[in-house]
Amino acid sequence: MKSYTRSLHLNPQGSRSEALSETVKIPKAGAYLAVIRPYQWIKNVLVFAPVFFGGKLADMGLLMYAAGAAFMFCIAASTGYVFNDWMDRKDDRNHPTKRMRPFASGILTGKDAILLGLILLAILIGMSLLLLPHYLLLTCVYAYFLMSLLYSFYFKRIVLLEIYLVSFFFVLRVLAGGLATDIYISNWLFSTVFFLSLLITVAKRKTEIMVIGKDVMNHRVSLQHYPVSYLDHLLWTAGGVSIVTYALYTVEKGQLLVFSLIPATYGITRFIMLTNKGDGGDPILALVKDSHLIIATLIFLTIICSNIYL
Repeated sequence: MKSYTRSLHLNPQGSRSEALSETVKIPKAGAYLAVIRPYQWIKNVLVFAPVFFGGKLADMGLLMYAAGAAFMFCIAASTGYVFNDWMDRKDDRNHPTKRMRPFASGILTGKDAILLGLILLAILIGMSLLLLPHYLLLTCVYAYFLMSLLYSFYFKRIVLLEIYLVSFFFVLRVLAGGLATDIYISNWLFSTVFFLSLLITVAKRKTEIMVIGKDVMNHRVSLQHYPVSYLDHLLWTAGGVSIVTYALYTVEKGQLLVFSLIPATYGITRFIMLTNKGDGGDPILALVKDSHLIIATLIFLTIICSNIYL
């Protein structure tokens, strides 16, 4: 167990000198774990969407291919988190919660970033060798990996484009699931994933601005150019369109699947309400903390499973 003492200046502009000194006791392994954010790996469940909606969950061969693709996305995403947090360490020191991240707090250094990044990259390449016959899948994974690095170095500073890029990252996961299992993805389902991803990304940006408040000038450049009213309109637009596209998907599939539209709509509007209260910054935490979202999700999955697998 190592002890680190750090001093964080919450207002580097000099108008108000406020410093925070504290002692953080955390093992190095714990800091590494915090950087790669394993709790965010749940996003990669989207890789299994084609298998799930295709009614193929009982096919262990397809599940293994999908699991391999999901694991590659986990490693690729964690590698991106390492370099993103290192690049953002100075800005994160001005953020009320991100200042606790290992690079921003000084627990981990540039050498740690290089070491951890190389380890993760070696794992990614090793997995690639095992999946060489699935060259389209590998193309999808590495496209995500390279785009995430470009996002960290440059694109996250471009207003609006950065939102759409993050949304597209979610779509790539679904596409990878289809490529890994050779399962056709409905155009309506594909569209639903994109607009839901857009909803989640916009919610995160709005929550960031709400948390930061007037200190937004000391954070990422793109946040300074998003009026809250604009994000509100985009939030409802993305949510509304995602409901419509999912409704069209249920009509396309027929049977009783259309009834899943009710809990889906409730969950989306509930999430928007939580975002307006400042609780939509992390959809995963919002889901596990809000009983309404948990119940709506369980009902949604029950209807789909009963329609597809029974």
